Amino acid sequence: TASAPAVPGLCGPAATPPPRNVPDKPFADTRSGRTIREPDDWSRMATATALRVYKALDDRRDIVALPIRITPPNARPFALAYQNLLATELVSRGMQVALAPENDSVELDFAVHAVPVGPQRPVPEAATSPDSRWEVVLTTTMWHGNRYVIHTAEGFVVRGDELGKYVDPDAPGHTVRPFRSRSVPMVNR
Repeated sequence: TASAPAVPGLCGPAATPPPRNVPDKPFADTRSGRTIREPDDWSRMATATALRVYKALDDRRDIVALPIRITPPNARPFALAYQNLLATELVSRGMQVALAPENDSVELDFAVHAVPVGPQRPVPEAATSPDSRWEVVLTTTMWHGNRYVIHTAEGFVVRGDELGKYVDPDAPGHTVRPFRSRSVPMVNR
């Protein structure tokens, strides 16, 4: 039997290299502004985030051995699937993922917000129409103590009838509602 050579870095000799079919760069760099196809793209996004986490922890020897706790922002299909995909990617790279809060854990959470793209329509109509487009912004934050380790944002486009997988369009703070323009008088000085 032949043994594998030691790979220096985060996980020591048993480090798992990134999968070959996923680029070793952020998801947004390769697919920004494109319509997303799940679950393949959800998996690619989780892989890209896991690579960022891997690199960030490799650069931070003070927290490299601490467990990571992932907190989803809501109970929508995307958030739950993304949390599981991300945990799988992290564990497959030899990182510890906490199932419950721990005093020494590194916190990782993500937020999902939606902004209508194109002509403004009422949110209830735009949120259910396959003709409307929404930019979904995924913000990922990892911190330890009072300091950021990672803070990234990336966007992708979904149809209005798919928006409910990502956010509750009626919940405050998850969608940017259109507003009416108004005239503002200009005063010469």
